[in-house]
Amino acid sequence: ITMFLWLKLLAFGFAFLDKDVFVKGRLQLIFHSLNWARFLSPCSFHISSSCPAPQPQVGSQEQAVSSHCSLTPTLGCVWDLAPSLQMQPGSWLHAGTGQGAGSCNDSQALIIFLAFLIIVTSIALLIQLMNVEPIPAEMLLESYKRKMADEGRLFLDEFQSIPRVFSKFPIKEARKNYNQNKNRYIDILPYDYNRVELSQIDGDPGSDYINASHIDGFKEPRKYIAAQGPKEETTDDFWRMIWEQKATIIVMVTRCEENNRNKCAQYWPSTENSTATFGDIVVKSNESKMCPDYIVQKLHITNKKEKIPGRDVTHIQFTSWPDHGVPEDPHLLLKLRRRVNALSNFFSGPIVIHCSAGVGRTGTYIGIDAMLEGLEVEGRVDVYGYVVKLRRQRCLMVQVEAQYILIHQALVEYNQFGETEVTLSELHTYLNNLKKRDSPTDPSLLEAEFQRLPSYRGWRTQNTAKRQENKSKNRNSKMIPYDFNRVPVRQEEEKSKDSEHDSEESSDEESDSEETSRYINASFITGYWGSKEMIATQGPLPETINDFWQMIFQRKVKVIVMLTELNEGDQELCAQYWGEGKQRYEGIEVEIKDVSKSSSYTIRAFDVTSVKRKETRIVYQYQYHKWNGLTLPENPKDLVTMILNLKQKLPARSITEDSRSIPIVVHCRDGSEQTGVFCALLTLLESAEREEVIDIFQVVKSFRRTRPGMFSSFEQYQFLYDTIASIYPAQNGQVKKNSKQEDTVEIDNEVEKANQEADLITIDINSVESEANKDTEAREDSKSADGTQGTESSANGPTTPILTEIA
Repeated sequence: ITMFLWLKLLAFGFAFLDKDVFVKGRLQLIFHSLNWARFLSPCSFHISSSCPAPQPQVGSQEQAVSSHCSLTPTLGCVWDLAPSLQMQPGSWLHAGTGQGAGSCNDSQALIIFLAFLIIVTSIALLIQLMNVEPIPAEMLLESYKRKMADEGRLFLDEFQSIPRVFSKFPIKEARKNYNQNKNRYIDILPYDYNRVELSQIDGDPGSDYINASHIDGFKEPRKYIAAQGPKEETTDDFWRMIWEQKATIIVMVTRCEENNRNKCAQYWPSTENSTATFGDIVVKSNESKMCPDYIVQKLHITNKKEKIPGRDVTHIQFTSWPDHGVPEDPHLLLKLRRRVNALSNFFSGPIVIHCSAGVGRTGTYIGIDAMLEGLEVEGRVDVYGYVVKLRRQRCLMVQVEAQYILIHQALVEYNQFGETEVTLSELHTYLNNLKKRDSPTDPSLLEAEFQRLPSYRGWRTQNTAKRQENKSKNRNSKMIPYDFNRVPVRQEEEKSKDSEHDSEESSDEESDSEETSRYINASFITGYWGSKEMIATQGPLPETINDFWQMIFQRKVKVIVMLTELNEGDQELCAQYWGEGKQRYEGIEVEIKDVSKSSSYTIRAFDVTSVKRKETRIVYQYQYHKWNGLTLPENPKDLVTMILNLKQKLPARSITEDSRSIPIVVHCRDGSEQTGVFCALLTLLESAEREEVIDIFQVVKSFRRTRPGMFSSFEQYQFLYDTIASIYPAQNGQVKKNSKQEDTVEIDNEVEKANQEADLITIDINSVESEANKDTEAREDSKSADGTQGTESSANGPTTPILTEIA
């Protein structure tokens, strides 16, 4: 029995190495079991601990038993399991010299029964391994939910059945002594049959080797090259590969450094030097554009030894993959895919994709790209089959279960919501088509798009806001923050000047206890540049003004946007959280310094001082007057003018600094209705200015996840489209910004300030945009030399990611 269990365990182990080896091992095990049953007869032999083979006392069986032993050379000396065991006639597995109760027929029956069990379990396991059917498009969401049930057990079983390595493909070149130092990880090596071969350099053995593999696309052979992140000693080989393979697109799915570990050498010119030489390849950087989730560099490469024109290469570095786990929002990878595919054409050559090891994140991106192509062409996807195909071409592609699930999430996201991003040059045509109706009673495409938005009702916990002691701090019991992104206010903010970022994260498990933080009805909102770019909060109540100012000071807020009046008739919409002269709110002193008014908004400048720290900061408040009691603002251009003005008060945003450290605080009455529209408009204006594209659907979808009550009406949704279209009018197929718009501002108070910003007498949108362009140049000049950091660990995070339940 011990022998049987040992052999069965060994055979099951083969399943996780190679299906072919697994099948062979199982068949051998069945054959051996039947041999044991066939040749076992009343006999007596002693099993010796010296064990090359048993010595039977019946001479006629000696050859058969020896033949059986020769069939199992790889199993080792299994006979040595019981060196003192004595086999007597008529006995079965009976120790010592006593007589067994069973007969030889019983022994034969038992072994045959065990062989039968092996056959049944083998068939069941093989069916499970190979019979994962392609998923039709209409069944993607249902299939995803079914596999995610029971903590993703079906996903786990499916993923673990995929062979990690196909041992039948030899790996000889990568293991040669002169190539071993070129590998970043000793266990992630390319197969010989499809490795990328470089041109051989005379007198340099191994000069044709690089840790990179040709990978087939959905239908196109060798569409991709999956490579490890270059090491310092392999950057020359990497660029030689780019040149020889005629590649024009490089996708880098990592940062150069993550968790203080080097994951990839910087193989492009630094910001100080626009040109760098790697062996015979000269790389020149012509342009670099930094966006929140990626950096695009336009490079030009030439070969010093070849008298042919150089080539343009586009380098896209994805910077939003977290150090552990996978991106929470699969839309980010769909966006990256759009950017890459917009650059690809018939003459592009293979797309080179790398992370650190060139298997996990690299395989995930390739899997998403290929399966989306299959979804578009055939209306179904075979993720399981394609990942098996990937691993036949490079070991460990799609390295962990979380990445396997992410591929499915991206497919569900794309299949449910489609492409909603639009360039500014196409916006007017796109919007006109969305507003068309087949008949007056039918909904427009724009209304249908709004109806597709997930509601996310109750998708995360709100335990802190619902506590009995906190209920009185909410103006509206329905507009309360989720636990995962609520803004905690520390009780003892004076403890450390440098602890502003400590314990910022709250969670569904209520990690911010009442002993360490106080509750305020406020939520972090994801903006264009980061996940904590804005804070959406309700208009302060009289009893929460102290907490409001503590939040302002602790979060280093520079701008407050107020989208409501103090009262509407007899109803209080917002407590007046400032006063004439100097006011003290617990440990914070607030003194109004300047007041400036225009026809649509008022600007107030406050000196905000921490009494214990003796530290003063300037905070600007923008109060917009043309939205009170209305679903939408009276004049959207006035609102845009105010946004362009307040952006001058903010520090330059970039991904190389923590842009979340200085959020904008936005409030209306309940912190959701007007606040959501304003925050979305600010995000879209940033995207339009930076990338000349907008995705209103995804922005609104993201906002609905962060705070209840945002974008409850279709009119708010359409307002965003109309406002952006009015700012960027189309003329002769070209998008042009409004040439000029003026807004007169009167200075109410007598306090003079020599450095009062923007002159506040005439606000010129063109001048504001010019200032924004200067900020853009400053941001790019300040980019770090190594761009961003990059890598992937062998595990790359937990096997079960935090998943979004789509309502």
